[in-house]
Amino acid sequence: MSITSIDVLRHGKVVTPNLFCAASNEPLSAVGWQQLRQATHAYKPDQILCSPSWRCLQFAKELSTEQTLPLHIEPRIQEMNFGDWIGKSTQELWATDPTGLQQLWTDPLSFTAPQGESMLAFIHRVQAAWNDVTRLYAGQRILLVTHGGVIRVLLAQTLGINYAQTLRFELGYGQAVRFHVYADHTSSVYGLGLEQLRC
Repeated sequence: MSITSIDVLRHGKVVTPNLFCAASNEPLSAVGWQQLRQATHAYKPDQILCSPSWRCLQFAKELSTEQTLPLHIEPRIQEMNFGDWIGKSTQELWATDPTGLQQLWTDPLSFTAPQGESMLAFIHRVQAAWNDVTRLYAGQRILLVTHGGVIRVLLAQTLGINYAQTLRFELGYGQAVRFHVYADHTSSVYGLGLEQLRC
């Protein structure tokens, strides 16, 4: 049976510490670069797809160039648009919008970011991207360089749980989740919290 192996790698740490959600032009820190290089130094996929956010794209371009790999920028796997919360720390948000944060943690499917995106719209676009990726790259080993929220959507879908339950999983910077997708379009989680990817 043909298996598609999809490694979904969270970006590394960014320059500005303690952000709830970084702006799209927030760069990786030196530690973030090290995390991602360590995760992929013994690994070569067939194809790279990445979020257009700098913290994903900068590294994906480097890996694509070094290993002569095709790279596709996929806007649908960028982080949820948190609107007015972008660029603020979690501490700031607890001080200014504790009700909104509480709703995100306890009832995420009803959450809409202030001047931003609804959780349902976010989930739908990530799932649409996933469906296209699994169809277009069937039987290949794919690397997605993306964000924590995107990984949680994929975990919820694969494990048959709701998004709120995925908040119990720790998804560290520079760590990956490996998914296997089968010919009948079912999938499984083959590895979680991977700090080093291998073929």
